[in-house]
Amino acid sequence: MAFCLFPKNIRFFELLTRQNDILQEAANLLDQILDDFGNVTDACKRVNLIEEEGDKLCREITHQLSQTFITPIDREDIHRINLAQEDSINYIKGISTRARLYGFGQIRFPARKMAKNLKAMAVETGKMLACLRAKEGVEGHVKQIKSLKGECEMLLGTGLAELQDAEIVDFKGITDIIKWTQVYDRVELAVERVEDLADVLEEVVLKNA
Repeated sequence: MAFCLFPKNIRFFELLTRQNDILQEAANLLDQILDDFGNVTDACKRVNLIEEEGDKLCREITHQLSQTFITPIDREDIHRINLAQEDSINYIKGISTRARLYGFGQIRFPARKMAKNLKAMAVETGKMLACLRAKEGVEGHVKQIKSLKGECEMLLGTGLAELQDAEIVDFKGITDIIKWTQVYDRVELAVERVEDLADVLEEVVLKNA
C-alpha cells in the first residue's frame, strides 16, 4: 500500500455551508411558528430534528479539524464559524421550545417581525460564507445584517413597552408577561449570536482577502 504524506482533503466549506443551511432552515421554521401558531407542534419537532443534525455536523467538523493538517483557511477560524453557527441553531431551538411550551393564544407583532429579521440575517450569513469561499467582499451583507439587527433592537423596545403597559386583570395576565419577557430575551440572544457569526465571517473574509 502506498504511503500518503498528506491526509485526504476535507471539504470544510461544504461542511460549513451545510451547517449554514441548517441554520437557515431552523430560522425559517421559527418564522413559521411565530407567524402561524396553528402548526407549532409539528414545526417544533422539525426544529428539534434539524438541531440534532446540526449538532452531529458540528462534532463532525470538530473531528475533521483534529484529523486534518491542511485546511482552506486557518483552523481556528473554521472552529469559530462552526461554533457560532451551532450556537445560533441552539438559540433558535430554545425559542421554538418555549413557544410550544407556553401555548400562546396569539403571537405579538414585535416577536413575529423579529423572527422574520432573524431569518433574513441567517440568509445573509449564508451569502457571506459563499463570499468567503469565493474571496469576495461582504460589505453589503454586513450592512444589511446591521440594519436588521438595529430594527430588532427597536422592536424589542416596543415589545417590552407593550408588556409594561398591558392591563392585568387576572393571574394569567401576569404569567403571560413573564412568558413573553422570556421569549423576547431568547430572541434577542439569537439575534445577537447571528450578528456575532456575521462579525466572525467578516473578520475571516478580511484576513483572507
